[in-house]
Amino acid sequence: MKGKVEIAIGPMYSGKTEELIRRVVRRNIAKQHGMIFKISSDTRSKDDNVISRAGTFLKAKTIERSSDALKYLNDNLNYVAFDEAQFFDEELVEVVNSFVDFGTDVIVAGLNLDFRGKPFDNVMKVVAISDEVVLLTAVCMVCGKDATRTQRLISKNGEWIPASLSDPIFKVEGEDVQVRYEPRCKNCWKVGKWKCQKLEIT
Repeated sequence: MKGKVEIAIGPMYSGKTEELIRRVVRRNIAKQHGMIFKISSDTRSKDDNVISRAGTFLKAKTIERSSDALKYLNDNLNYVAFDEAQFFDEELVEVVNSFVDFGTDVIVAGLNLDFRGKPFDNVMKVVAISDEVVLLTAVCMVCGKDATRTQRLISKNGEWIPASLSDPIFKVEGEDVQVRYEPRCKNCWKVGKWKCQKLEIT
């Protein structure tokens, strides 16, 4: 019997890792055996744990690329989980399919959109093959409505302004004190476009 795929997506601060942990704990209570994978490029946590913003955490295996998880394909695992899927490479969907074909359930959590409002291709490919998709929302830090977007802000001349479209897609919060993120609704989410050395907000 093939495994199933469950994925939790949404903006930052929506509880994606918390949802992954909840699903893993539920399986652990049922005496199921599994493994959580995190990517080595996510340096926010220095140890081998996945940690939610609520403070819950579980032990994880740090890998450098998606295909490294396949080393554990024959370990008779009931499930595997991938946290922060947007940081994984394009092979993630193939790796997920490999576990599914082997009969292992797969749990995935990650951002569906980057700070520009564009989908992460590898995450969307997993969504397309998922048996269950959970779209989580956060609370907009401007108006308090449901937030479906992630706002990247940069510090410029002492003021926090929307990041430019020319900014790199990945810029981890905490590695640069001049960058921070906020959950926003569509109306309050903005992206900057640099033109003639002035920032236009669209």
